[in-house]
Amino acid sequence: MKKSINAFLLFFTFTSLMMDVKAQTTSNDLKYGKYGCTVSKYVGGTYQYTPKGSFTINKDGTYFYEGFKQKSKGTFKVDKDGNLLFTGGYFNGGKAEKIDRPNKFFLTFPAIPDYRWTCGYVDK
Repeated sequence: MKKSINAFLLFFTFTSLMMDVKAQTTSNDLKYGKYGCTVSKYVGGTYQYTPKGSFTINKDGTYFYEGFKQKSKGTFKVDKDGNLLFTGGYFNGGKAEKIDRPNKFFLTFPAIPDYRWTCGYVDK
């Protein structure tokens, strides 16, 4: 009886840990809020970083790009890999691809076909 209880507790603990790991790797881990963006360019043997504004993603599926005098508004969806897919607004047809660092994306969209922006979460 004692062995079966220990086996059950071991199984339960292992299962709980595996569910917790799985939960941390889903697209539900998206951090809503403001992301600052920069573009890097290699010039004369060094990298130059140029700020490109920021965008804010909201839980209701809307985003605002703040790189102009007036905000540009659109919507986004999160795909199975945690990437953001944009519709409408300045990023229309664009994709923010998750990279290996938390809360960071490589952003590409039709208005910037020759390069990509690096965007990361910033505290408000």
